[in-house]
Amino acid sequence: MTSKPDPPTQASMAKALNVSQQVIRRQRSWPLYKPLRKDRWRKFIITDESWIYLSDTNAKSEVQYLIRDQNRRDLTPSTTVPHSKGLMVWMGISANGVFKPRFVQPGAKINSEYYIQKILKPFLKDDYCRLYPNGDAVFHQDSAPSHASRITQKFLTYQQVQFLRSRQWLPNSPDSASCDYFLWGRLKNKLNKRRVSTLRGLQMAIREEAKKIPQEMILRELKSCPKLCRQIYYAEGRHSEKLR
Repeated sequence: MTSKPDPPTQASMAKALNVSQQVIRRQRSWPLYKPLRKDRWRKFIITDESWIYLSDTNAKSEVQYLIRDQNRRDLTPSTTVPHSKGLMVWMGISANGVFKPRFVQPGAKINSEYYIQKILKPFLKDDYCRLYPNGDAVFHQDSAPSHASRITQKFLTYQQVQFLRSRQWLPNSPDSASCDYFLWGRLKNKLNKRRVSTLRGLQMAIREEAKKIPQEMILRELKSCPKLCRQIYYAEGRHSEKLR
């Protein structure tokens, strides 16, 4: 896991891909589609992390999220709000439920050791064992250095966790990442309606709103993953129509 900016805005998501990026996306989209099809997407645990700021509450955020069933012309301009204090949050979604938020300690050096000790071990001991007691799941991270490192992947292998390796991930693909186009947008929209003035209050609000995400909505988004991979393949690696 690494410190990174907020999830992509509409403009950055729609940014044209270069030829090399398109080639890699197309090469990996079909191999990823195969393990997702025929309801096998239900086995996937999709995880990601994002910065969430106090300015994301009780004010319009500068981030615009593209909802796939919403026309671009329907998106209204948002007011730019300077970033204030915030938290880096790690979360995950799956067909069996939402994984509770885990917060990165302020000032922490987020390397493989921190990721394993503070994120993965608590996650595997708690949420993973509770929602997937038989271990019948596939863990999907993003390409942050601490995720893709040999140390992290060796740890997951030792724990007998099935996971997608870095060469299987679709790079530059917010159009196929459930957390990018669904989770963070919904969470911040809900936080935007709350009055929060402290980081402790922000943590509490994030936990509460995460629990409220309807499972049927998560299922609908995850069910679309195979289709999105297939669309990327037939589009020869270009972004899906909603992001062009």
